[in-house]
Amino acid sequence: MRISVVIPTFNAAAFVVEAVQSVLAQSLRPLEIIVVDDGSTDDTAERLQSLPITLIQQANAGVAMARNAGIHAARGDAIAFLDADDVWHPFKLEVQVPRLKSHGLLASGCYDWPGPLPVLPSTIPLAEPIALERLVVRNSIVTSTVLVRRDALTQAGDFDARMQGPEDYDLWLRIAQHHECAVLPLSLTGYRTVVGSLSKNAVRMEQGMTLILGKLDAAGVFAGKPLLRRKAHGYFHYSCGYMHKLAGHRRDARRHALRSLLNYPLPFDSQDVRYFLGRLRLLARA
Repeated sequence: MRISVVIPTFNAAAFVVEAVQSVLAQSLRPLEIIVVDDGSTDDTAERLQSLPITLIQQANAGVAMARNAGIHAARGDAIAFLDADDVWHPFKLEVQVPRLKSHGLLASGCYDWPGPLPVLPSTIPLAEPIALERLVVRNSIVTSTVLVRRDALTQAGDFDARMQGPEDYDLWLRIAQHHECAVLPLSLTGYRTVVGSLSKNAVRMEQGMTLILGKLDAAGVFAGKPLLRRKAHGYFHYSCGYMHKLAGHRRDARRHALRSLLNYPLPFDSQDVRYFLGRLRLLARA
């Protein structure tokens, strides 16, 4: 199976070379590495010019459009996504690619980067399927871990450029409606925490998630499943409330916490919440 790697970048000159080098260091080499420079104003292009990659330069249009440009230029049977500030474990593709055939999308776990490389077990565990009913409540897929078959991606369509934040989650949901998605429980991607604007992120995520829930309704995902719909909306408001609290938007945090409880007063699954009774704690602290 031929793998095309798509790396969008915007003013990430300090990190993107390390991301590319982590792909070049793979024990299973991909067909191609496509870096899409989304209108960077730093020296990204100069730093990349000596590396064996395909560089696409475009006016700044956002990460969704950058990823779409990379997908459209790719020649592989499958696409692997890597953000410019993340890296891959040297055996990531060797472990994931043979296990992709039975899935439309295969993700993995993460480890903190910079940091030590995880030691992989001698026996690779089975991939764990993610049911659509779980994915509509909470996104458990990190973009830089994803390997997706070309046919599944073609059927689902492009990243939705109207969104700035959850556009990846939106695509995973569209893929999951027709193909099995799964996570390999191994830490194969180094995830770097980069400080952004919490205020902007909270607003953008709320806007994007509102679009996603509307799409799920239109696609009939919640048809005959009113409790699932209430749970998804409840978790959406819980997530928005948490982000608004971090951004210092106390009134918005309280509003979302209350709406979460009204939509879904039952407890969420323990793996989906940061704290026990998290919504009540959010109300008390906001």
